[in-house]
Amino acid sequence: MTAKRNWYDRVTSEFVQNVANMYIQEAPLDAFKIFPELNSNKLTGKIAKYNKEDWFYIGTVADYIRSGAAESAGDDYSTDSQSYTLLKYSFHKDVTEDESKEYDNPFAPSEDAVRFVINRINRVIMQHLVTSYFATSVWGTDLVGTSNFVKWSNTAATPVTDVLLWKENIHKVTGFTPNRMIVTPDVHRYLKGCTAITNIMKTTDDKVVTNALIAKLFEVDDYVILDALNSAGTDYMATDSVLLVHTPKRPSRMTPSAGYTVLYKGENLEVASTTRIEMPEKNHALRIEADVHCAPVVLATDLGVFASDVL
Repeated sequence: MTAKRNWYDRVTSEFVQNVANMYIQEAPLDAFKIFPELNSNKLTGKIAKYNKEDWFYIGTVADYIRSGAAESAGDDYSTDSQSYTLLKYSFHKDVTEDESKEYDNPFAPSEDAVRFVINRINRVIMQHLVTSYFATSVWGTDLVGTSNFVKWSNTAATPVTDVLLWKENIHKVTGFTPNRMIVTPDVHRYLKGCTAITNIMKTTDDKVVTNALIAKLFEVDDYVILDALNSAGTDYMATDSVLLVHTPKRPSRMTPSAGYTVLYKGENLEVASTTRIEMPEKNHALRIEADVHCAPVVLATDLGVFASDVL
């Protein structure tokens, strides 16, 4: 591997001030939007769970007829819990004493180090969440193109009908309809030009296939494109896939959620916190360190459908 050259090796008086070319994604935390954030002030905890069958059960209608001094029908419901443990993810960069004392605009060693470590740790967490949620054998229903539905890149495909059917199948066993659809960029591109969708548009006032229109057609509140780049910068972290789930807008006791992303937020209420550490043993370098405590939790597998090999 070729040794990385530090910005300090390039400092001259010829730099254009306040202009640089930095490959940093401004919103790498979009992955946290896959599921609602559940903030915790402890590193371990439990999430309460209710038994679905207890709330749907009816039995025989005649059992509920009451006459005279007879007691009313009675029953109970059971509860359970799911444990979680927040793991700490950390990353640092050291700023040397020489870098701190002398630098040329637009290089800003301390500020750039903060951006560097925050960007890296956010991308690490994003990869962790994608791996935890956006995969087979995680949700109650796994679907594969050709085997379970016509691939959406096929002219005979009916993606809108497919998704509405998947939603109906979830509703039939949970009583809740998926309201969030997460797609990879290649799937999004095909949907933008899909004949099945453009044909529907011919009967509407909309003439441009926007993300809002796609969400409207699929009858979901949130249509999310998972467009985080992979580690090599050669493709996206996930491709050719769709995740359909039900989640509340915010954590709630009154409605179920397919999952939560549990996060620990310190006194500054930031997901990723940074610390400046003096390193006298390293020739007085300044260490910029970022920390995130995170635990992806899948709570209700029956509230999710994962489709792969979509195209």
